Amino acid sequence: MIHSPTYQFSLLDHMSCNTEVNIQILAPDQVIRLQSRFIGVDPKRMIILELGDDYHWQKAQNFLFIGQEIIVRIIRSNEPKANVLAFKSKIQKVEKNLGYWLLIDYPKELQKVALRHQSRIPISLSSVIVPEKGETEKSQKVKPLALGALKDISIKGGAFVSSGLNTIMCEESYLLKVELSTELDTQLVPITIKNILPIEHDDEAFQYGFTINCSQVKAESIVHKLLMCHLLK
Repeated sequence: MIHSPTYQFSLLDHMSCNTEVNIQILAPDQVIRLQSRFIGVDPKRMIILELGDDYHWQKAQNFLFIGQEIIVRIIRSNEPKANVLAFKSKIQKVEKNLGYWLLIDYPKELQKVALRHQSRIPISLSSVIVPEKGETEKSQKVKPLALGALKDISIKGGAFVSSGLNTIMCEESYLLKVELSTELDTQLVPITIKNILPIEHDDEAFQYGFTINCSQVKAESIVHKLLMCHLLK
């Protein structure tokens, strides 16, 4: 069932207080992510979020100014049909007198993705396949085994497309390294290749079908981040 934009904005307008919120500040040379809570909403005018005071918020002080662009992801995970609402916004005000709040613009557009969506969703994100061992979230020096793009994704697995010869093998485990908003911001996905299929009308391209090798909770977190990045890029 496809819900209308009006329905999706209604979800935002009736969001429960204390719902978990992830904030990404769109800084030019670094990735800044903050954890917050939903405080309230003035429909069509503004949204009120909790202004945190932990180490990450303290480091982000220089980026909390009027007009700063941010991406907001509100996670509605305590309901049977859990989902993520995501949108771009700008900071209206940092309030420290009446309350400890971050006031942001009400969004013009809203994206909604089901957390437990099992069917594959089309996506397009630059990515590489690297060896399973010797790679960490902070490591950028491991030589890729294949260059290409993530073409679809679900909680269970997805498809990666690449051109040219490489050493990728079926039933072998690797890491899919997906480029997100900047070169410094990547997501590592543990995968096992299940099939390798030629791409029609392209003799040098192949599609690598894979499964995700982690718990469902972790897989949901990974997939949600990839979907939000794709929807909001």
